[in-house]
Amino acid sequence: MATASIEKLGTAPIGKLLLAMSSQTTISLLVYTIYSITNTYVLSIGINGLAAAGAAIIAPVLLALGAVSTTVGAGGASVVSRALGAHQPDRAARVVANTFIIFWAAALIISVIGTLAIEPIVYLLGATESIAPYAIDYGRIIFLGAITSTGYSAIIRADGNTGFSTAIWIIPVSLTIGFWWLLVIVFPLGMTGAAIATVLGQAASAGMSIYFFFFRKQRSYNIRLSYFKPDWAIMREILLIGSPSLIKNLSASIMAIVTNNLLRTLGGTSALSVFAIVGSLYSGLMTPQTGIIQGMQPIVGYNLGQRNLQRVWQTIKLSLRAAVGYGLLISSICLIIPSGLISLLSHDQALIAEGQTALRLLALAYPLTGISLVSAAALQAAGWAKQALLLLVGSIIGIKLPILLLGSQLFGLNGIWAAEAISELLLCGAAFWLLNKLRQQTYQPLGPEGN
Repeated sequence: MATASIEKLGTAPIGKLLLAMSSQTTISLLVYTIYSITNTYVLSIGINGLAAAGAAIIAPVLLALGAVSTTVGAGGASVVSRALGAHQPDRAARVVANTFIIFWAAALIISVIGTLAIEPIVYLLGATESIAPYAIDYGRIIFLGAITSTGYSAIIRADGNTGFSTAIWIIPVSLTIGFWWLLVIVFPLGMTGAAIATVLGQAASAGMSIYFFFFRKQRSYNIRLSYFKPDWAIMREILLIGSPSLIKNLSASIMAIVTNNLLRTLGGTSALSVFAIVGSLYSGLMTPQTGIIQGMQPIVGYNLGQRNLQRVWQTIKLSLRAAVGYGLLISSICLIIPSGLISLLSHDQALIAEGQTALRLLALAYPLTGISLVSAAALQAAGWAKQALLLLVGSIIGIKLPILLLGSQLFGLNGIWAAEAISELLLCGAAFWLLNKLRQQTYQPLGPEGN
């Protein structure tokens, strides 16, 4: 029988429900933004600018690890939401067990390959000779700790437990920030200390996930030991639905690698340093949009399982408005005071001057990104994995990568910074077309209360 926290997904007013769900996830993600910005700040101030650039070089590795965890997290959450909506707790338990199997197997493979091949990987990622030593020290430990980089907050939210899903971000991130300060500033262990601190924080998150699923007293489902047997049908569904998240993160990793190499060619170490700072700001300021999406998905998945299609579309429509509105706000701030934002992470006046143009051009993408992110998340939550995959794969292969390469050839560094906004503008048309198709084929027309 569904708990009250789950039932509210199908009964509470959409506006208040989306605000509550999104605010919880946004708080979690804002904490992660502080985490990301603090990482850049501690490395830049506690070691030097090359250290911050070295961590940025390893960012595609973290994205690849994130691709694994978000694939099982997003795919598993979608299946769990619909199982709970259909009052099938046993199926939900089997799904969670199989997400653990998939994640552990993939993480072990990544850990072994990454640790053995760290040096060639670092140069492939775009490191210069001066940045490479920092990236190698950092990356080796990150790979060794891959098994701890879990991604179960989405599945916890699917259980209606936004409080614990918030805690599983806040507590590990707070611990990591404390460990960074201790191991980089107080005990100057350099990049090694920063990497150890990161893995320790991930381990705390992994421990909290294990507690939630196996030791918590009040549970919507009980995971038995016998469920840890590969169920290929469930695994296939998890991976199929989670594949858009996999493609999204892997494609972001590929884009970061290409960008790093273009920056190394066109601007050298200074351009990579700018990217380390501005890229951190850009991704950090996007977190409320991600919070809206993560808050939306359990509502869509549950109500789809209940066949309450009117609520599904109301949620998607309201999420679009919120994501675009926030994008317009944050884009305006970046256009007006870019130097003030950059100076939060670096005191290098040359870097601040060079970074202003980069941040302004990147910030133009914010409102447009909200449309494509909500659209892909809606398709994914509804189980339309192929369409969501088409939107994401097509954006990388057919739009983003070609525009990045063309822009760098025609306009140099400015072409690199502007490529994101131009790509997202072209993606809006495809996103709206897919959403309209989803509405026509799956959802009921909006009534007066849905307008």
